[in-house]
Amino acid sequence: MDISFQAFTSEVDELIHFLTSETWEYHGQSNLSAQEIMTAYQNEKYTGDGNQTFWILFGEKKAGLIRIFDLHDPTPLFDLRILKSYRGREIGEVAVKWLTDYIFTHYPEKTRIEGTTRQDNWAMRKVFHKCGFVKESHYRKAWPSQDGRIYDAVGYAILREDWEEKKTTPVDWNDFEYEHNF
Repeated sequence: MDISFQAFTSEVDELIHFLTSETWEYHGQSNLSAQEIMTAYQNEKYTGDGNQTFWILFGEKKAGLIRIFDLHDPTPLFDLRILKSYRGREIGEVAVKWLTDYIFTHYPEKTRIEGTTRQDNWAMRKVFHKCGFVKESHYRKAWPSQDGRIYDAVGYAILREDWEEKKTTPVDWNDFEYEHNF
């Protein structure tokens, strides 16, 4: 599998083509317009302070995009998009492992990395688990979709020490004992 990563610089026409070429079902906004992408680019959403974007190359072809954001915060987040024709080839797993290594190697002050997905995005949830991310949150009916349905949102994170020690530290979901009666 020949997967590599290339920094996005200013190839906005390619970015517009990539992001408008498909419906991104599991993203907050499934269909972006060229104008929305251009405005986001001009507002430095892809390359400005605290943001970095990378193309995912499968051979010579642009198969996906990673946008890392909130790099000014101790906990950066990311957006991962892979074209439908390249899904099912473990590109997501390679990309998340790469971005985790990239952030923790280039930003030694970062303590954790977070990502959120829709509850029904089973492929991404599997990727999180395979890459050492731990489920930390479950937001009920928090993700509105363009078809009017509201899905649960699920949050995952990896801690720097877990990445360094190649382990996962589970969340103590029972740290507060309380009995309620309705």
